[in-house]
Amino acid sequence: MPSRDVVRAVEPLLHCDHCGRTVRETQHTRTSYTVDYYSVHGGHGEVCWLIGEDGQRSSTYVKLLDRFDVISCAQCYQQAAVRTERDRCFQPEREATALERGEA
Repeated sequence: MPSRDVVRAVEPLLHCDHCGRTVRETQHTRTSYTVDYYSVHGGHGEVCWLIGEDGQRSSTYVKLLDRFDVISCAQCYQQAAVRTERDRCFQPEREATALERGEA
């Protein structure tokens, strides 16, 4: 009879992009859970518009040109500077539309 051992692929270890610490997956127990890291998918983009039938801009969106992930351990995530940087990576349209309006 063949073995029923489950073979799992070994995933590469993740490291905090701020301090370099190796991070663990979320640990779940019966009554709680412990988060060790947060991940944001960001990237560089360009502001684009959808033009309605009347020729007016109906929606503005950011077209993602390339993608990168930002991993933050739970300790670094508590730092205000780290959260600000993550917000900038996660919402590049704020910076792009501010430049477009001449606010930045």
